[in-house]
Amino acid sequence: MFQQMPMVEIDGMKLVQTRAILNYIATKYDLYGKDMKERAPIDMYSEGVTDLGEMIILLPVNPPDQKDVKMTLIRERTTNRYLPAFEKHGTSGPECCGRGFSLTRLSPLQRGVQSTVTTSL
Repeated sequence: MFQQMPMVEIDGMKLVQTRAILNYIATKYDLYGKDMKERAPIDMYSEGVTDLGEMIILLPVNPPDQKDVKMTLIRERTTNRYLPAFEKHGTSGPECCGRGFSLTRLSPLQRGVQSTVTTSL
């Protein structure tokens, strides 16, 4: 579709776009919550991981004189915003995102896929 990586071939389809791939796999294997109420926190945590990942991925393209400021911002938000939210709501337990393994737990995979593609280009 967009002639890009990552690309996954599954069920006779070629999927691109990391979120589309993860959503397809999560839905196919019942990892995306049983209803909208379970999906909402999964989406919130996944978007939080995406927001943090985007700040980190964009760090190298910032002007040199802004890198220290951006790195400080990343550290501050990670320490004071993202990690406390994950700890507070227990992203490793069912109270966060429904039963067992979920799309939220696939989000680190998303960051890994993007990092691998970025470093291989």
